[in-house]
Amino acid sequence: MLLALVLAVSAAPRQLAAETMESALAKAYEGNPQLNAQRAIVRQTDEGVSQALSGYRPSVSATASVAKQYTNTTEVFPAVPPVVPTGFSFSVKGYTNPTSLGVSGQQTLFNGERTANTVRKAESQVSAARETLRMMEESVLLAAATAYMDMSRDTANLEVQQNNVRVLQRTLKDTQNRYAAGQVTTTDVAQAEAQLAAGEATLHAAESTLMTTRANYRRVIGVEPANLAPAAPVDRLSPSTLKMRRLSG
Repeated sequence: MLLALVLAVSAAPRQLAAETMESALAKAYEGNPQLNAQRAIVRQTDEGVSQALSGYRPSVSATASVAKQYTNTTEVFPAVPPVVPTGFSFSVKGYTNPTSLGVSGQQTLFNGERTANTVRKAESQVSAARETLRMMEESVLLAAATAYMDMSRDTANLEVQQNNVRVLQRTLKDTQNRYAAGQVTTTDVAQAEAQLAAGEATLHAAESTLMTTRANYRRVIGVEPANLAPAAPVDRLSPSTLKMRRLSG
């Protein structure tokens, strides 16, 4: 019993911890697939600078070969009288391992500024990729903030519509009771039913909007929205009011 109580108390802060705007933006910045793809493009583009700089460096190439060769040769020499009265022959058989090794180097001294222009082109591509990443970061963070506020707004709107439907249900029940008592007419009951139907339609529309907003939140931020904290007011970011001073003539 005591262990269960300790576990419940230790888990309570995590359950009650609200998702703030800052933490949602951090999750979007770290896990958004568009940003991760653009970061990979930037890393790929950075490699182009190293490849372009290789034009200034010497190039060395080496070649090597190893083979195994079998030889089976028989040489026959005829007789050459009187020096060699009789002919003779000899045979060569066996395996040999011919090998070869070569090394060559090359250093470009001048190629018409081609390497320098290639390096400048690669550096420009890196700058363009980084600026694209910067703009995408701004776009994703703005989309994340918008999704956060839309989620808070649509959740509150759904609660309002749910309360409205409950009120209209009680109103319809009261109207039906008053009709049974003879205090109102069927027109009043029909009006209460129509108001309830309109409220239920608005409630269903709010539920559909919230589902769309929830899917957009998951797409941009990467996690399911849960227990969102109210956003901080922007008044703290506004400049302080300047005192008006009378200008002397």
